[in-house]
Amino acid sequence: MLVPQPLYQIIYHSLASGDGLPPEALAELLRQARSYNQAHRLTGLLLYTNQTKEFVQVLEGPRDEVQKIYEKIAVDPRHKHAFVLHEGEATGRMFPDWRMGFALAETQDLRATTGYFPLVAAPGYARPPGLAVHAPPQLRKFLSDFAGPVAVDN
Repeated sequence: MLVPQPLYQIIYHSLASGDGLPPEALAELLRQARSYNQAHRLTGLLLYTNQTKEFVQVLEGPRDEVQKIYEKIAVDPRHKHAFVLHEGEATGRMFPDWRMGFALAETQDLRATTGYFPLVAAPGYARPPGLAVHAPPQLRKFLSDFAGPVAVDN
């Protein structure tokens, strides 16, 4: 008998490689992610900023599936400097209806969002100093507040 796994979540940050991703590359990335996620019981959100070439992604689902896809993502050459902002069991999905929601953000949009905090403190792109002061509930609220009106999954 298959024992259901608890819901698991990883939220990570990374930078696009090179000059970033053009719209057609982002569209293809989302198409692939949505197809994969549908087959593996994953949901989430991908946030991308053109100005700073930053990604923030929420992945949620069975622990083994979330960890497996993050391991692949972490070595994907389309981005660099991936690091986990939050990882652990979750009591519920943040994005239950999205195989992979997507939001293309501009820096000024992010700054206007309730609960905004800068994810990268300096151009070195090492783990930001003082990251621990942003507790996971605060980070999850930031992503939920930002994604609410703009992210779509079709």
